[in-house]
Amino acid sequence: MYLYHYFEKERGPFLNLSDLSDDEAIQIQNDLSAQSQIYARRYANGQYIFERRIVEKRAYSMFVKKGGNPQRQIPYYGILSENELEEGYEWFIDCGVVKIPIEEFDKNTLSFTYGDSFPTFKPRRNEEPEYNLYLYDEIMSIIEKQGLPPIRTEDMSWWDNPTYIEAQVWSNETINKYRK
Repeated sequence: MYLYHYFEKERGPFLNLSDLSDDEAIQIQNDLSAQSQIYARRYANGQYIFERRIVEKRAYSMFVKKGGNPQRQIPYYGILSENELEEGYEWFIDCGVVKIPIEEFDKNTLSFTYGDSFPTFKPRRNEEPEYNLYLYDEIMSIIEKQGLPPIRTEDMSWWDNPTYIEAQVWSNETINKYRK
């Protein structure tokens, strides 16, 4: 099992807008949206950054409550899988990928969502989240019982139909070994 991190080659891997000030993050998001960057086609003018920070705070809080040991306030993101995902390459114009064996991570600094964390912790959702945040042993148990999510087809929405397991990495330790 591997953690795959997809990124825009020009910018490099393991960057997170939430590591920046609001002004810096909003400016970069607006620039990416204006350039029609594939993965950045999100709402501009600060709304995405605002909601992203709420999502990350909710994930952090749940991770701590479940006994996780975060070394960072916000995570790096990846996809937990046995193979690279074709759809990952659709997220960026000139996509790069970093592949890290899951064994290289301190399992206490990892959390997972069955699907993307945004629909899991969507800020405007009034009902309980449909998904949950899982620790390493929990997600491995789910994979053993259910398998990995189905590969996305044209008629599947990533929002309503999880097509991957998102990994949240709450530490710099292993990530720093793979920065280019």
